[in-house]
Amino acid sequence: MQNYYHTLYFETTRNCNFSCPYCSTGSTYKKHYPDLSYETIRDRILIPAYDLGTRLIDFSGGEFLLRKDAFDLLELAHKLGYQIAMASNGSTLTDTTLKEIKSIVGDNIIISLGINSFDDLNIKTRTVETQYALDILEKLKRYDIRTNISITLSQLNKSTFSTTVKNLSKFSLPFNRIPFVPRSCNRHDLMFDKAALRDYFHPVLHKYWNGQVSYIPYFLPQTEYERVSGQYLNKEKIPLNPSVGCWVGAYYAINPEGEVSPCPMFLDHVTGGNVLDTPLKDILFKSDLFTKIVQRDKLKGKCGKCRYKYTCGGCRVMAYYLTGDVYAEDPTCFIDELNEEQIQEIEQTTITSFKNYLRMAKFGNIFKKNDVNQGTLKSSNH
Repeated sequence: MQNYYHTLYFETTRNCNFSCPYCSTGSTYKKHYPDLSYETIRDRILIPAYDLGTRLIDFSGGEFLLRKDAFDLLELAHKLGYQIAMASNGSTLTDTTLKEIKSIVGDNIIISLGINSFDDLNIKTRTVETQYALDILEKLKRYDIRTNISITLSQLNKSTFSTTVKNLSKFSLPFNRIPFVPRSCNRHDLMFDKAALRDYFHPVLHKYWNGQVSYIPYFLPQTEYERVSGQYLNKEKIPLNPSVGCWVGAYYAINPEGEVSPCPMFLDHVTGGNVLDTPLKDILFKSDLFTKIVQRDKLKGKCGKCRYKYTCGGCRVMAYYLTGDVYAEDPTCFIDELNEEQIQEIEQTTITSFKNYLRMAKFGNIFKKNDVNQGTLKSSNH
């Protein structure tokens, strides 16, 4: 049996030493926010999550390393058996800090940095120049720490996205896309629309294996996925080995106040419950939100009827922010504008890219031995 919810994105704090204008958590150095205690995180989140089958935890913020107990949390997660990831703006990744991290978790960590563009736009959206992130990446390389890049997709960087991905490919860096949503800022106008996805983002995403696991729409035939995964999606509904398309069902998130949501971009808006009041197990497996959202064949509109409903699922956060309904069809999907010949062309490119991703994932030890055959995802580039 596959493990739903194998990956937890945990925003441990809203405190940050940056004030990025479009920050999804609303973090700013001008205000101090209270954090959950180490004991609460241990007893209400980390131990229960591991017992439920979560095996990868992504510590985030704000800026995670600003927590005074950050190293203690890394040590606890490592001892429990988690694969560990950490998102950072790079400012806290000093030589002293990196040496301490290595002494605690060894090679058991992936650090994610953000790059939205290789021009002045990065300063506007990330506060720092692109070179700042590249310098941090070089430092991480010296410490032999695996890295990942997060790119937030919006109307701002649609015309530069192709160049950004080409540059990242030169560095052989995996990346994942994050759709911009007005989670903590009132800028609905910056969300990409169907035309931007169709004309700028999607043509790039389906050609590059190193960003393979995290984009929508995902034109991978169910039969092709089942052939390599060992899953039967008509029964299990969610692709887990590896996760592709929309990660809802494989992925979940917890905000600094303990609210649990199917995706980080839902946080502060859509919740299945709070771990301070309700056991995590009950939230994930009994709440109305979590039990319904994994039923992809029951999604509304074209998403529930689509031939790729199990390998794609539509982006649930785009559906929510554009329609107010987490179960609605994804308004940015353009499959109904394509003829069969165009669909088949994209499908073949997706199949090739997916195979390359699996090949490189195995070669690069993204999956541990026998994971694909046994159906257990241990780590990812997400």
